[in-house]
Amino acid sequence: MPGVSADESDVFARYYRNNFWSDPESLSGKGSSISATGRLREKLISLLKERGIKSMLDIPCGDYNWMKLVQKPGLRYLGADIVKEMVEKNNREYKNNFTEFSVINITKGQLPKVDLILTRDCFVHFSYEAITKAVSEIKKSESKYFLTTSYPNWRKNFNIRTGLWRPLNLSKIPFNFPEPIETILEESEENWGVFKDKSLNLYSVRDLPSLL
Repeated sequence: MPGVSADESDVFARYYRNNFWSDPESLSGKGSSISATGRLREKLISLLKERGIKSMLDIPCGDYNWMKLVQKPGLRYLGADIVKEMVEKNNREYKNNFTEFSVINITKGQLPKVDLILTRDCFVHFSYEAITKAVSEIKKSESKYFLTTSYPNWRKNFNIRTGLWRPLNLSKIPFNFPEPIETILEESEENWGVFKDKSLNLYSVRDLPSLL
């Protein structure tokens, strides 16, 4: 079984420095462009309001390209990423009384207790081992909600080496997540619409399965 890279930060730092995703707008890739996240931003704003979210951890936050357009009045936002250079750049450009950025490895670092942890386009790049560790850290945080990417039409999951990519259906084995409380369908046009089912699923952290 592929495991966590000896130094995951090196993998994703190379992607950042070399613009691995070859997108002219966002170093986080086409899925983080303004045009690709229009529906997502609208639905996320509604979710934050309806669920009374006052504090949020966005990990990985990437270059904050689309999230900066999400209206977050009164929300304490912490963007976290494993790439130090990206975090430093984000702090220089966007840090204020309610918004800041920090270097955190979701598979290792202690996560703060917040109302909502968002991990968009994260587990799709992780090995099973890394996902297991990340879910364990999320549960340890005792945060309230967890919002994460899933592909409900994907029939069978498979393992990868951390740093690669594949779709995941978190309702299927080996994860067996419960039914989401709420789902945001992104209506993704990436890869010619092949993955139009790409969604963000909302879960209660206390209901997440123990994968260890």
